[in-house]
Amino acid sequence: MAYAAVNGLKMYYEVHGDGPPLFLLHGGTGSISTTWIPYFSAQFQVIALEQMGHGRTADLPNRPFHYHDMAEDTVELMRQLGIGSAAVVGYSDGGIIGLDMAIHHPERVTKLAVTGANAHTDGYTAENLDWVNTFDPDDQPVADAYSRLSPDGADHWPIFLGRLKPMWMAEPSFTREELQSISAPTLIVIGDGDIVMPEHAVEMFRTIPDAQLCVVPHAGHGVLPKETILTFLQEAATGDE
Repeated sequence: MAYAAVNGLKMYYEVHGDGPPLFLLHGGTGSISTTWIPYFSAQFQVIALEQMGHGRTADLPNRPFHYHDMAEDTVELMRQLGIGSAAVVGYSDGGIIGLDMAIHHPERVTKLAVTGANAHTDGYTAENLDWVNTFDPDDQPVADAYSRLSPDGADHWPIFLGRLKPMWMAEPSFTREELQSISAPTLIVIGDGDIVMPEHAVEMFRTIPDAQLCVVPHAGHGVLPKETILTFLQEAATGDE
């Protein structure tokens, strides 16, 4: 458990286990998932971090939220830790950050597994897109983990959501050419009841050159079929896929 000075942030991160490095990226408004770490740390050195304004990493109110900037923060942490390349597993916003890393820093991403991630905003279901566009940050209850972990305090929650909302409304917006440029073996996971449409996941699967697709039945947003992801990571590492 430590902090790193990353692009003006005091970024919180944890390292668990031994083996090839694996970056574990949380979802929007979330924090490090303690339930995911033990599964992967048995075979990988898991680096779990908390992005700007999330978990124990304080917000920088002068800096807008953008997926690309958070991807650059993650790459900078990799540099500081002396990690040249790593597998990346990302949930929701973390998956979008992983896609950005694979596009702009292909040499850094050896394997990429994303769950509940979209490549552009029209990948959302109509219901979720309507929620993103209309929700009032002042009316959203404070998440328990945010109250417990955030150095900004619970009163910052509506400000934090208000700062995230413009990003969620406009991003991501990856082009077809950007997705086609991803060279890392990529696993796209989607629940059939996700806030991202399965049709959009199929489009991503058809566009990213070395992609696999996993649709989980009777599952919602950010489902994590751990055995499927672990098998993918092992296959990609050994060249047996």
